[in-house]
Amino acid sequence: MSPETAQLAVSMREVRAAAGLSLAQLARRTPYSKSSWARYLAGTQPVPRRAVESLCEVAGVRPHRLLALWELADARWSGRARATPEPPPETRGGRGTPYVWGAAAALAAITAAAAAVLLSTPHTSPSATAGATATAFTPRPGCSGRTCEGQDPLDMGCGGQRMVRTLAVRTAAGGRRLQLRFGTACHAVWVRATHLHLGDRVELTLPGAPRKEIRVKDRHDVDAYLATPMTGMPPGQDPGDVRVCLVPADGRRMCFTG
Repeated sequence: MSPETAQLAVSMREVRAAAGLSLAQLARRTPYSKSSWARYLAGTQPVPRRAVESLCEVAGVRPHRLLALWELADARWSGRARATPEPPPETRGGRGTPYVWGAAAALAAITAAAAAVLLSTPHTSPSATAGATATAFTPRPGCSGRTCEGQDPLDMGCGGQRMVRTLAVRTAAGGRRLQLRFGTACHAVWVRATHLHLGDRVELTLPGAPRKEIRVKDRHDVDAYLATPMTGMPPGQDPGDVRVCLVPADGRRMCFTG
């Protein structure tokens, strides 16, 4: 694997991790399959430019730095970045073969342009980049309002960077942590929970909508981020009407509102 390919793959994996996207979620929200994403992120297959753009769109990050890295990797994949050949024999006037020098100039232009973008774009963490204003990014979730009812927030693309507002946070005994989240693009609410214990249950209720809940069933759930299904917010509904309750397996119920 070339250094250019490795750097692109590492940067793409960082963006994916910061956005909390699984391979299955990328496959559902882009034109590329789960197996293709696995190869792209591992650096074992050349990445289409559109795949890089799609990753940035889904993750909600500015594409400039990844596209600059892609330009360098693509030059290597296409052969434009092969080792510099020996200088061609001189012809009349001391100039080399026009085709050879033209190709070298084209590669130099690509490298210079990519380097200019990389140097002009501060190398911040993916989470910091995701928080920056991205004029080219338009959220495209899979549902909105009532059509989000009962759906998974990540599967529907409602939990991406700059698409969520945290309405309330509570920490309970044992480090249990609950976040009431509002998807600004999806117009829906859900609860994200971490550090729950075996047997715990989390409930989300809103007048006029079915109750949503999650239960911790095994050790995998204990170690994971868990999210309730979404409740779609009808126009004019006050998020303060949303009620969240933690029902621990070994303690008293704790409830709060948005």
